[in-house]
Amino acid sequence: MPSRVWILAGFCLLFFSGLPAEEPCPASRELRQRLHEHLYITLSFRQLIRSDVFETVDTVAGKAWTGTEGRFRLTTPGHLVVSNGLFLWSYSVENRQVLVDSIETLDRWDPLTLLYDPEAVYRCRAQRAKDGKIELDMGAIDTLTVPARFTLQISDRSRLPEKLTYRDDNGSLVEVTLTDFTGRDRLPDSLFEFHAPPGVDVIRMP
Repeated sequence: MPSRVWILAGFCLLFFSGLPAEEPCPASRELRQRLHEHLYITLSFRQLIRSDVFETVDTVAGKAWTGTEGRFRLTTPGHLVVSNGLFLWSYSVENRQVLVDSIETLDRWDPLTLLYDPEAVYRCRAQRAKDGKIELDMGAIDTLTVPARFTLQISDRSRLPEKLTYRDDNGSLVEVTLTDFTGRDRLPDSLFEFHAPPGVDVIRMP
């Protein structure tokens, strides 16, 4: 799966886990409280990647579902990422290939670690008000984390995340817009399981 899809998945999961509620970013505490009002959350996202080097603009849209105990599902037209809290399935429709990871073997600096231990990955460095929004500057703790920093924009009224912005390892500007937050008390368990379609290669990662 392309690294950008991994990063997108990791950042979506950051919100479901909650940001570290510490100064100088008191708004992160309110964000955590809003996201934890329900056991399950669904949302839509749109990722835009603008490359100055290649003079291109790429977009991808999708939807995400989260559950308790590290379970989630994230879909885009070409990829599906599913976790039942123990294993992670990454299905590429184009390649007809499924990568299977054990959650325990994920590198600490993998973006998906955000789901299981978000406070070990990023810290809020600063908070500011801008154009009726609140912006949080997030910086990575580990030097191997990519990206090293990003900006999270949340609504001043609802205290829900609306957009995150960062530079990827190619220097491209990446913007992820989050919409349609819906809290739920229950979602089907089948959303957080994956069964490979017939004829698809299944590769178990070491």
